[in-house]
Amino acid sequence: MATARKSHSSASIRKVLRLLAWCVLLAGTAHGQPQQPQPGTLADAINEVRRGNFAYVQQIVRIAGAEQAIPVLQDLFAHGADADTKGWIASELVKLGDKDDIYWDLLMKQAREVVESDAPDFLNFDAQGKASDGPSPEFVAWAKAHNFALESVAYEAVYPIKLGLLARTEDSRAIPLLRRGLLAPNHMVEAVAADGLAILKDKDSIPLIVEACKRAPAEAASAIAMSLLQFHDPEAQRAAEPYLSGQLVDALHQGKQ
Repeated sequence: MATARKSHSSASIRKVLRLLAWCVLLAGTAHGQPQQPQPGTLADAINEVRRGNFAYVQQIVRIAGAEQAIPVLQDLFAHGADADTKGWIASELVKLGDKDDIYWDLLMKQAREVVESDAPDFLNFDAQGKASDGPSPEFVAWAKAHNFALESVAYEAVYPIKLGLLARTEDSRAIPLLRRGLLAPNHMVEAVAADGLAILKDKDSIPLIVEACKRAPAEAASAIAMSLLQFHDPEAQRAAEPYLSGQLVDALHQGKQ
């Protein structure tokens, strides 16, 4: 019986996390589905990054150690990486403490483009706030109005990776831009911005995240509200509960017992 309840709660959690899961930026998934890191040598990891497999950026750090990885990543950024992979390298270098403005400036430029975009939701939300696959009519109209090929802009609308790369630096300078992301017309951007503020443990942003939940369709609000649980703060968790399924709330309370 206990096993059945556990399975039921797990299914509920998976359902609530469905939207946010699409926005998990650092789990090694992205356009082109790069190969996941496998045990290997530093040379192997460097070659993978040169091939555009950004998942191996962190593998370089694991193999070489933070101090030895910095010059390796600096060289890859300068000479051996494509434009997309440079963002992952820059994010890792800032997280490791590199103070060269070139890395932070790149991350801010890319993230600002995401936050300042007027792109609407790619997903379709019905009157009950449930999401279904896109593209939504609003997104199609937006792409057409801006003369964008749908396939060229759809991916970033669903996976706002460039905003997530800024957040994962754990640098508090990202807070103002992440707060602006809570006002984006794309709810996936809001979810990533909220998650980033939680990563940075910015408790002053909790009321702003709650306001974003209030404005969002039900399933998008659930995705945004999940960030409140990361604060490990009783008030933040209580603020999240109205936007989460009853089963998930029960599971959370059982976990506290």
